Amino acid sequence: MIRDNLMTIDEAANLAKCSYHTIHRAIKKGDLTAYKPGKAVLILEKDLTNWFKSKRIHAVKAGRPRRRREIHSR
Repeated sequence: MIRDNLMTIDEAANLAKCSYHTIHRAIKKGDLTAYKPGKAVLILEKDLTNWFKSKRIHAVKAGRPRRRREIHSR
C-alpha cells in the first residue's frame, strides 16, 4: 500500500489552520481530492498542499481611487 502522508479531515484542518467544515466543503465541491477506503475519509498531504496553493490571493495595489474632476464650461 502506498502511504504518502495520509491524514484525516481533522488533521488536514489543523494543518491548514481552518475548520473541519472548510475542508469538508472543499471535498464535497470537488476542489480537494479525498479517499474513503473504509469509514474514515483520508486526504493525501500533496493533495492538501495543491488545494491550499490554488486558494492563493494575488496582491493588488491598495488605495483610494482617484477623484474625477469634471470641468464645466459656460
